[in-house]
Amino acid sequence: MTLEVGQKLDFFGKIDQINSSSYDTYACNVTSMEGDVLVVRINESEEVSLNKIYFFKTEAINFKEKIHLLASEVTIIGEMDLEDDLKEKLMRSFYNYAPLSLSSIRQGVEEKLNTISNPIIKAITDTIYDKYQQDFYLYPAATKFHHAYISGLSYHTLSMMKLAEGFLKVYPFLNEDLIYAGIFLHDICKIFEFDTYEGSEYTLQGRLVGHITMGANLIHSTAKELSFEDAEETLLLEHIIISHHYYGNFGSPKKPNIAEALIIHFIDNIDSKVCVLGEELELIKSGDQTGPIGVLERERYYKHKLSK
Repeated sequence: MTLEVGQKLDFFGKIDQINSSSYDTYACNVTSMEGDVLVVRINESEEVSLNKIYFFKTEAINFKEKIHLLASEVTIIGEMDLEDDLKEKLMRSFYNYAPLSLSSIRQGVEEKLNTISNPIIKAITDTIYDKYQQDFYLYPAATKFHHAYISGLSYHTLSMMKLAEGFLKVYPFLNEDLIYAGIFLHDICKIFEFDTYEGSEYTLQGRLVGHITMGANLIHSTAKELSFEDAEETLLLEHIIISHHYYGNFGSPKKPNIAEALIIHFIDNIDSKVCVLGEELELIKSGDQTGPIGVLERERYYKHKLSK
């Protein structure tokens, strides 16, 4: 991009490098949505973070015989009220993203949550959804094993809700409200387990406590705020959360002891593994085998000629 002194430029961009400076501004290398790498000078009183997307209002200046962009406004997109389509476009421009659109994921999840009729389950679930939905639709479901991309958490949740439809049709004794609420809540505290939604690492809370315990605590504290802490529905939701990994060495202190908890464990296990298998099969051509797949006990899978 060719810039001239005095030219104004407003754009979204991701910060790739932050350079120290002895001046009252410091320079950042910023990649725009179009792929241009621009040098933006930011006031020393403002702090920005690597690998984050910001909206910049700038003007081109001459700095040591080079054209830099002096920022008069720097706003991280998390503080902006953006439409889903624009937010998704930004995410796809800079990061690995879920295979479904943000709007379709949101529509699918909300359709299932809106079917919940039990007043206690609905109040707890809606309260948590309303408070954390922005992060829920951005965070990955894992750092590297499954759904490890932007919106991976919500995409994983929607996939589980779709799988649950079949179980609910075949096994009518299952409680639909517990199933859909439990699926939404089972991984919700991954928004606290990971430090950011881009290239996530585990937080100290994530390493020492984990999303399972944090999830049970969140349900209990929310229920207490709503005066439902002694309700059986609260206990059932807590049990679903603490048992969904089934085995203690995977983080669950209890195995499933209600039908809905068992089904959610099975569905979670299926989606987390089959999703990875599908991604690995996409990388090879028919007649080849995948490499060893970690989440599938390092087995190699053959891509046959009937594969889609």
